Amino acid sequence: MFFAHAKKGKVRPPAFKKRSKYASITLKQAGYKILDGNKIKIGKACFKYFKSRDIEGTIKTLTIKRDALGDVYLFFSCEIEDVSPCRVMTGKIAGFDFGLKTFLTSSDGTKIDSPLFFKEGSAKIRQTSRKVSTKKRGSNNRRKAKLHLARCHKKIAHQRKDYHFKLAQKLTEEYDYLFFEDLSIKGMQQMWGRKIGDLGFSDFLSLIEYRGRCNGAQVHIIDKFYPSSKTCHVCQKVVGELSLEDRIWKCPTCDAVHDRDINAAINIKIVGASTIGLGDVRPMQIGYRCLNPESNVL
Repeated sequence: MFFAHAKKGKVRPPAFKKRSKYASITLKQAGYKILDGNKIKIGKACFKYFKSRDIEGTIKTLTIKRDALGDVYLFFSCEIEDVSPCRVMTGKIAGFDFGLKTFLTSSDGTKIDSPLFFKEGSAKIRQTSRKVSTKKRGSNNRRKAKLHLARCHKKIAHQRKDYHFKLAQKLTEEYDYLFFEDLSIKGMQQMWGRKIGDLGFSDFLSLIEYRGRCNGAQVHIIDKFYPSSKTCHVCQKVVGELSLEDRIWKCPTCDAVHDRDINAAINIKIVGASTIGLGDVRPMQIGYRCLNPESNVL
C-alpha cells in the first residue's frame, strides 16, 4: 500500500537524520578503548585528545559531544569512592539574596555586581548576525560567518561560566554554611526577559552546590514563597505593600530602616540557620530543600 501511494506521489519515504544533526552520542563500557599518549580508540579509528584532568575511578559511560563550532569533547562518567573533604569548620554562616543590579547581596552587607556578559557583547552579536544573513545559503562564506557567530556566543558562555566558578569557589572557601532563596526563573524571565538568562542564576546555584560538596561547605535553599524582602529582620513584622522601587524602607513597628537587599539576605540567613538548628536565632518553621544530598542535616 505504501509503495502504491508513493508511485502516485501521495506519500514520501521517511527522511533519515543527517550525520551533522547529531550533537552527542553516549557509549557505555564497550565500543572504545583508552590508549597511552592521550589516545582513544573508538570503533576502528584512533583519535588523540587533550586531557584536562586525570581519569579517576571506574569508567561507566563515555559521552562524545560536538558544539556549534565543531569542537568535540569527551565526557567520562566515573564511579569513585566517596571521600569527605577535610575541612576545619569555622562556623561562618551567610545568607545571600539574588538581584538584578547586584548579582548577590550578602547578609554581612557585601554586594557583588551583576556581570552582564551578553549585554556587553550584544553589539558584536548583532553585527555578526547581520553578516550571516547577507551570505548566500549553502555557500562557504555563510558557513564561515556562522562559525564566527558561534565563536562569539561561546566566548560569552565561557566568560559567564568562569565568573560563576571563581565566585562559587571563593564563597564556599570562606563560609561553612550558605543559604539562598529559591527562585521562580520562568516568572522572572517573563518580567525581565533575557537579562535573567544573562545572569544565569540556576547555573550558579548548581555550580555552588558542586563546589560546596568539593570544599566541604553546605548549601541550603529556603522556600521561595517566604517574604524575605518584606519582613523586618529586627521584629519580624511583614509589611503589606513593598514595590520593587522601594530600595530603602522603614518598619512601621520598630522604626528600623532597611536596605531591601541586605534585609532580605539577613532574613534568608535567619530562616536557613534556624531551620537546621544553627546559631542563636529565632526558630522558624520554613520549608527548604537541601542542595547537598550528602549532608546529614535535616
